[in-house]
Amino acid sequence: MRLLCAVLLTVSLAAAQQFTVAQMKQQPLTNENVMTLAKAGFDELFILQLIRSSRTSFDTSVQGLVVLKQAGVSEDLIRMMAMPQASQPAAPAAATPAKEAPKKHGFPFKRTSTTQPPPAN
Repeated sequence: MRLLCAVLLTVSLAAAQQFTVAQMKQQPLTNENVMTLAKAGFDELFILQLIRSSRTSFDTSVQGLVVLKQAGVSEDLIRMMAMPQASQPAAPAAATPAKEAPKKHGFPFKRTSTTQPPPAN
């Protein structure tokens, strides 16, 4: 009987875990999800990557942002949630050619001698 209960418990836990993973793929990431991850101790980089790779449905109202801040979510994460386009790294400007430094003519070194040559007569 104990063996049967253990097997049923294991199967039900596995089924619940699969349902949760499938459900996570379908449901968007919310403010509550981010607060839960931050409170659980996930590092900021992990949460940022999760935000970038997930569908999201954030409450970016003033009150929603205040609740995030009060829950201990960093301002960088909140900024990413509220303004995702502004938080993306800028693409390098490949179309603008780099300007060359002006070329100097003459000797490539300076004269360091402090003695003056004798005056010509």
